[in-house]
Amino acid sequence: MTGIPISFAGTKMSPDEIEQHIIRAYLQLACTPEANGTRIVTVVRLGVLEARLTEVPEKQRLPGVPWFWLEIYSHASRSVIDSCGCTEFDEDELAQAVELITSARQQARGLH
Repeated sequence: MTGIPISFAGTKMSPDEIEQHIIRAYLQLACTPEANGTRIVTVVRLGVLEARLTEVPEKQRLPGVPWFWLEIYSHASRSVIDSCGCTEFDEDELAQAVELITSARQQARGLH
């Protein structure tokens, strides 16, 4: 995984800051080497949780299914606990992604 993981579990982020981190992660995917055919970039770390942006490999893409997934990964359970799909990162998709990270940050606070 690449990117510049920044920890935000105990700090307050504005929706604009979260959106900027998502957009940066999206741009970083283009220069991220594939691992097992997948590209993954860490958007932010939230204590034991991590927001990751994953690109679906081209040969696994299906019509109507998003090519990008913002996932909330739990290091404690070693699993994805929530996610949302994105195709164009338009205003609605970015708002949904920001909400996912905001909710995960609140969840991470409860885990400390």
